[in-house]
Amino acid sequence: MVLRRTLWAVFLVLLPTGWADAGGGLLPLRKKEPAANDLPLEKLDERQRQLAKLVLDKPAFSAKGPSETFFCKPEQYQFILEHPDRAVGAWRKLGAKCVAIAAKGEQQFSWSDDQGSEVTWETIHRGQELHIWFAEGKVRPGALMPLVPLKALVVMRHKEQRNPDGATLVQHQADLYVQTDSKTAALMTRLLGPASQRLAEQGMGQLQLFFSGLSWYLDRHPDRAEELLREEK
Repeated sequence: MVLRRTLWAVFLVLLPTGWADAGGGLLPLRKKEPAANDLPLEKLDERQRQLAKLVLDKPAFSAKGPSETFFCKPEQYQFILEHPDRAVGAWRKLGAKCVAIAAKGEQQFSWSDDQGSEVTWETIHRGQELHIWFAEGKVRPGALMPLVPLKALVVMRHKEQRNPDGATLVQHQADLYVQTDSKTAALMTRLLGPASQRLAEQGMGQLQLFFSGLSWYLDRHPDRAEELLREEK
């Protein structure tokens, strides 16, 4: 299995190459707006609330992931949400190819590549059924393209469920909001063909798989949890 983009590298999915449609014409990007009016912004401190509103007030693009339900231990799922760097290490031990995620402090992380792309993010809300991350940085969508600055908000809604036989499950679904004032990004958005929404949805599906796939695996192989999630020195 290959995870070519982890949850934070998924921002690149929203600015892909291959912009023209099959017939050579150029079509505008279709937007699928996820709802944001239920976010508990009042629970954030003033700085965090301003960061969230900065993106939500004028998103250049937004995408909604699929609703998924999977068997797992909810406390293990929560741990993976809060330690994506450990999750990357676990995926790599399982043979997946993932970009590196570095822990920068309390609930702060970063990702970069050899093309000059760099994104940092922080958890601005974490609750029993909701996590919100704010990200900021710059990405290079293609080898010959300039770096594009962006700000983004990722919202992960998750709910614990229980089967009649007592087995625990988690249902989750993620939303992504991207804000940028880059003229290059605006041009690329206008040039994206009819496959744009499909690419965005695939990216969100992979973001969710980063969490759900590992959580499901650890539920099936509890004896490997300590080894896979151990912090690498």
